[in-house]
Amino acid sequence: MTAIPHHNAIRFQDLETFTTEDVEAAIMRNDPDELPLVPITLAMLSSEPVSAAEVCARLAGHDDPAVRGNAVVALGHLVRRFRSLDERQFKPIIESALRDSQEYVRNSAKSAADEIHQFLHWTIAGHIYG
Repeated sequence: MTAIPHHNAIRFQDLETFTTEDVEAAIMRNDPDELPLVPITLAMLSSEPVSAAEVCARLAGHDDPAVRGNAVVALGHLVRRFRSLDERQFKPIIESALRDSQEYVRNSAKSAADEIHQFLHWTIAGHIYG
């Protein structure tokens, strides 16, 4: 994706509340200073865990390792807050991130795997617990 200029635009992290449209606008802007904050903000503040997890799943495949890593760790935060996540859909994302070429993404996946194991008791391939 190419970054869309955002002269004088309000950045996602500056919003006191946000809508689905705000999230989509941040994704479309693809700003490397803004986009990594989107999944973390969703995980910590969204009242809609399913849609927040869907956004994280989309961003887990992003080119930028900061975006990928934050999207994956955000899944763990969502699990800690809401105690649910679709295993069939999200377990492969975590397992793939554990094998990512970037250390930041792998470490984020380890953190997410620990939280998911603690709260949902999943066993995630490629992760050593403890």
